[in-house]
Amino acid sequence: MNPTLLEIIQTHGNGTESTCYCELTSSSVPTGKAELKEGFFFLLVTNGTAQLADEYQTYELQPAHLVTLTPSTKCMIQATSSHFQSMLLYLKPTFFDSLPDGQPLYEQLAHYLGHYQLPVFLLENEQATYLQKIFALFAPCRKNAVNYYDSILNHLCSFCLLQIADILTQTRHEVPDYARRSTDIFRLFKKTLMENYRQHHDIGFYAESLHISTTYLSRIVKHITGHTVRFHISELLCADARKLLECTNLDIKEIAEKLGFSDQSVFGKFFVKKTGLSPMKFRTQRERDKKNYPFPDAEGS
Repeated sequence: MNPTLLEIIQTHGNGTESTCYCELTSSSVPTGKAELKEGFFFLLVTNGTAQLADEYQTYELQPAHLVTLTPSTKCMIQATSSHFQSMLLYLKPTFFDSLPDGQPLYEQLAHYLGHYQLPVFLLENEQATYLQKIFALFAPCRKNAVNYYDSILNHLCSFCLLQIADILTQTRHEVPDYARRSTDIFRLFKKTLMENYRQHHDIGFYAESLHISTTYLSRIVKHITGHTVRFHISELLCADARKLLECTNLDIKEIAEKLGFSDQSVFGKFFVKKTGLSPMKFRTQRERDKKNYPFPDAEGS
């Protein structure tokens, strides 16, 4: 059985449960084959060649080729040259969905969903070089960031996704009307969600704000992301809660109020369900981690 690309980069790369970065070479793919599925993959070829194939066609990859895959895409690296090298970034779907800046990229990929064509782009040399510099920032990030690693990683991922989206806007194509309508609604939903998730935890508010039914909103969000509206709300609330617990001195009751929960008990049950830890245990654990992993010295040792 061929390994998945995620299994390979988790072995050879560095990252977290949500993201992983790896500099992939021909020696990293033991049989010359690897499946790509169930995640957001961004592969930038820097040297050599490779064959990428789905059930419809085969793509010959060369330096400056960028491959951008969504969770609904399944394909396989079938062969690599002996000098093959690439930079590879993986984002877990739930993490991608929590990033407000992921939607512009998804809109650029909408043309390829269901059209029997993989999102494979040959970049201009200047674009490829610039993107290489951005990808390279992921390698030292894990080592050099401690107290604010989660926030730094979020911003770095958003920056990278926006830059890729900006590059893809220069590829001229028409997005089908049905895809444009759905992505427009989803974009407005994410914008409304980012502005209101602390105060409004119910789908009815967002459907009413967009002047559509809750059923229609649920269908669009589920189709585009594979997750429910409630899931998107809870992911933002949980990420915010983790940041407030880790980076502020607010007590649990104050955090519960700031995030729009009716009381501390309801917030506590929500947080345990999402993380497996109570808010207090999470805060204690993060404080212990900071003591065990202090900042590196001036020389990076």
